[in-house]
Amino acid sequence: MPMFDIEDSKDIDLENNKTSKETLAKIKNVEGLKAKGNEAGVEKEVCKIDEDVVELKPNFMGFGINLRALWRKLLGKET
Repeated sequence: MPMFDIEDSKDIDLENNKTSKETLAKIKNVEGLKAKGNEAGVEKEVCKIDEDVVELKPNFMGFGINLRALWRKLLGKET
């Protein structure tokens, strides 16, 4: 199923849309379509940055905490 189903419209602007489906838009009888920066078939895992909260790096005692990743996980924000 497409993200957008547009029919009998004029002057449509689609910018920076992403969908995990095969088709971004199903368009019929549309005049003046402008599409820029759109992506169809994007997997959810590809869109987000996967960060580890606990890191094993040369830090204090060999372990470190990524506070930004912890904050994003607590707030539930995806980037």
